[in-house]
Amino acid sequence: MTIIKRTISLAGLLCVLTGCGGGGDGAVALQTREPASAPALPATEVANAAPDTPLSDQEAYRLLEQGTFGPRIEDIQLASGQSPESWINQQMQLPAIYLSDGLHNADSERWNEYVNVWWRQAIQADDQLRQRVAFALSQILVVSAHDGLGDEQFGLANYYDILLRNAFGNYRDLLSEVTRNPLMGEYLSMKGNRKPDLAENIQPDENYAREILQLFSIGQVLLNEDGTPQTDAEGVPLPAYDQTTIENFARVFTGWHFANAEDFRWPKNKDYLSPMEPWSEYHDTDAKTLLGGVELAAGQSAEADLNAALDNIFNHPNVGPFISKQLIQRLVTSNPSDGYVRDVTAVFNQNAIGERGSLGSVIKAILMHTEARQGHLQEPDTFGKMKEPLIRMTQLWRAFEPETIHYNFNYGWAGHELRQAPLGSPSVFNFFRPDFSQPGEIRSNGLVSPEFEILDESSVITITSRLLASILWSHNFKNDADSERMIIDISREMDLEPDIDALLDHLDLLLLGGRMSFELRAEVEYLMSERSYDGAASQRVVEAIFLIATSPEAAVQR
Repeated sequence: MTIIKRTISLAGLLCVLTGCGGGGDGAVALQTREPASAPALPATEVANAAPDTPLSDQEAYRLLEQGTFGPRIEDIQLASGQSPESWINQQMQLPAIYLSDGLHNADSERWNEYVNVWWRQAIQADDQLRQRVAFALSQILVVSAHDGLGDEQFGLANYYDILLRNAFGNYRDLLSEVTRNPLMGEYLSMKGNRKPDLAENIQPDENYAREILQLFSIGQVLLNEDGTPQTDAEGVPLPAYDQTTIENFARVFTGWHFANAEDFRWPKNKDYLSPMEPWSEYHDTDAKTLLGGVELAAGQSAEADLNAALDNIFNHPNVGPFISKQLIQRLVTSNPSDGYVRDVTAVFNQNAIGERGSLGSVIKAILMHTEARQGHLQEPDTFGKMKEPLIRMTQLWRAFEPETIHYNFNYGWAGHELRQAPLGSPSVFNFFRPDFSQPGEIRSNGLVSPEFEILDESSVITITSRLLASILWSHNFKNDADSERMIIDISREMDLEPDIDALLDHLDLLLLGGRMSFELRAEVEYLMSERSYDGAASQRVVEAIFLIATSPEAAVQR
């Protein structure tokens, strides 16, 4: 019991709070456009699919935890009784809600306003599966507001919209849009990349060539379909490409610039929204040798070279296991079995209608697979993942969703507190690497734990402090709560409060999917009993929420 008091006290002392607004006058309606790609695909598309039977409340929670920014009680009730496929199909048919539309409706003059719009849409948007997949893709196809791009808010939102639009589309189309995006062109220096010029001692920039291969498509070593590395007779992983390959791709990616650029070297016009356009005089038209020894003939245009190069990358056997495994890690579990990766890779390579690279099919395969649905039962010691800091916050705010979010809500500096922000990675290598393994028991058991790379003594405290501020000091039963913060709505919990067992059963399902341990429940009951005086009902409720939301049980997705 002493631990409970110390936890809250410590968090309170360390919490340096700034504004984080919520409910109030200026609610902003979310806009929708037409759905992008919304396939309805058979559940049997993936080998070893889980039985497509009606979900219990607890099973519905797990599906929502993997496919949304956090379960709400009404979402659990709606999904419960449906099959997983039914819920996935419904989500894939919903109109997309784009970040740029939200930014147009916001105070776009405010610093990092696109981050505030991202929070708003992560919490309120109906197309939750698309939003969650786009966030996962943003951590693979990384563009960051760092390095001087933070002022290009509409450019950043436009880039994120590419991920939203193609979340259930085809990976080849996604690669094409990402490659020609001017913000990516700026970030990885494809924009303004010039053909070799010995007189001026210019060689093509290799940055985009290197990262599209290493991070966006195939990785550095040859892979088997189950994601394991191919090795030589001595067990050394076989490289997927070499420096000469990078140099040839670098020559492919020459001769592109802003769509409205009036000068290739020093343009004054900078269009960060339209796809980059080719400048033939700066494109290297010599022959090139790509992956697998594929030759590009001399004399081709920049467009022809680019399309052929993207086809060459997209059709490399590594793309399926490389991308599928990372999507599994972002949505379901850090350590998928080789069989899980192999089954999803097979869908990436060819879905039921013969299409390669269908992300709709891949996402459905990931969520429908037996390991996703039953892994917590089959491999209880290794299945699951540490929740990312952003998702811990969205899960809280969705669980107790404010009736409205104030127009002036501002949490644009989330990256400083949480070490994570949308399109805010410190480098192209994301906030954490997919193969990071925490030293100690995790590493000694041959497991990886990507999210642990941004978890240390300092970040644990700041995340706990942010949760404390967002729960204890920003709820709709606190009279002096700042209306511009995110004001959580605890009305339903206050109705349950007179019946402690009913309240804890409710919080157990809403925050933990019904897996609250006996020990945690006992601690919560004790804490609530310590606040037995009159007028303390809301304090009992929010402290119970805080204790559960900051528990180790809530920090892990199972």
